[in-house]
Amino acid sequence: MTCWSTGMPTGTTRGDAMKHRSRDRAGLPAVAALCAVATMAVQIPVAAADSPTGAREYKVRGTPVQGAGSGADAPSLRPGRTYADRLGPGEKRFYGVDLDAKSAAYVSAVAAPRPGAGVVSYRDGVTVTLKNSAGGVCDTVPRRIETKGVAYPLADYVTRQTGSGSVASCRAAGRYLVTVERQAGSADPESWPLELRLMVEPPVKGGSTEQAPEGSWHAEPPQPPSGSARPREGGRGFTDAPLVSTGVWKDDFEPGETHFYRVPVAWGQQISAIAELPADGADKSTSLLHQAIAMRAYNPARGLAKRGTALAQEGERPQTEVSTAPAAYGNRYAKADYSVRAMSLTGGYYLAVTLNPPNVEPHLDGTVPVTLRLRIAGTTHDGPSYAGNAVKAGFGLTDAEKQEARKAASSPIQTDPMGRPVGEHRATLQTVAYTSFGTGSLLLIGLGVWILTARRRAAADGPGDGMADGAESADPTTGQHRYGPPPAW
Repeated sequence: MTCWSTGMPTGTTRGDAMKHRSRDRAGLPAVAALCAVATMAVQIPVAAADSPTGAREYKVRGTPVQGAGSGADAPSLRPGRTYADRLGPGEKRFYGVDLDAKSAAYVSAVAAPRPGAGVVSYRDGVTVTLKNSAGGVCDTVPRRIETKGVAYPLADYVTRQTGSGSVASCRAAGRYLVTVERQAGSADPESWPLELRLMVEPPVKGGSTEQAPEGSWHAEPPQPPSGSARPREGGRGFTDAPLVSTGVWKDDFEPGETHFYRVPVAWGQQISAIAELPADGADKSTSLLHQAIAMRAYNPARGLAKRGTALAQEGERPQTEVSTAPAAYGNRYAKADYSVRAMSLTGGYYLAVTLNPPNVEPHLDGTVPVTLRLRIAGTTHDGPSYAGNAVKAGFGLTDAEKQEARKAASSPIQTDPMGRPVGEHRATLQTVAYTSFGTGSLLLIGLGVWILTARRRAAADGPGDGMADGAESADPTTGQHRYGPPPAW
């Protein structure tokens, strides 16, 4: 059953609604009354509407650098420093890094198209490549926009490892070249801000252990907490991401924004997080909201550790989940996908949450509150002993962060059968949705009235007059979309 208002669901015409209604003309008065009551029942307070152009961009911080057009003129990147450049459509920039023969190295690049830029999925993006002095490829990673029209920061790294499982021609000390090339699939002429960082991980004392850890990380992910949400404003980039730990957090987004949060993870721990919108609907007009929020996890070297997975089902809030493998040094040698190998470091991980403007705007007005449910789970243990100051190099946790990580691991899970934080600010759907038990009760009552009316009419008109149509439409869930994985998020 669909109640129509001035904000009609995308892809559904008023003519379709009238065709559906004509079959059930016997119960039209009851349905109309039900829709009027349900419409009033599901309205939720909302912030004033704002233009999506007000979305704040990725905040690039770093020493200005200008990448060269060839390897011969490539400027050098120093360990532990962040650099800022810009990258135009089709451009390729060269940078140099000097590496020893013992340390692992990670060169990350963050390309940040402006929110609202007309990007094209799987065509707009960047490719980062690391090559040795002879031109041999040590590592390369392409990152593409994954949803049409949704511009968000593209981040990942290329790495040089020195273990026996690494590329043999890339273990030697010397100068290496990093290239960042932009693939332009749209007509957007704007250059993208580019943030670069070189991190060098000290070698392990006595040589690295190259055995991948054994474990059951494929088991059911830890349950994120429920309960009241505390406000925490996310950062506009990696460099200003605030620290968050186990708990429920809320933040306000403009459509198109990406907010960053730093999560302390010790050896043996894993991240389980859910980002959710403040309102939902079982009506198919709001199913697009499920594609409106995305979340990604990054490791301390800014490497992509996990893409979010859609969770929401019919009648639930639109959600996306990130659940990682436990952090273990040996993960870097695991014969698995990137999501396991990236969990080979300890330190500050990051969660990046993006709000999709094309899907949010038709349903939610203005600033949108987003809830982040985070659990850091797992038993902490000692990791390898580094031959150097790993924490200073950006790997590992400070004493305060270690305490936070231990506290997070021992935090009890709050039980909340409804899974909804108390006092959470909510936005208003512009389309009608079934959002509460009370509304569901109204629907059941109205449905009973409608069926009774249809049966009486059918009895008066004789068999075969309208009863089949009434029975066919009796189930209010018929034709509703079950939330499924949003394409490419």
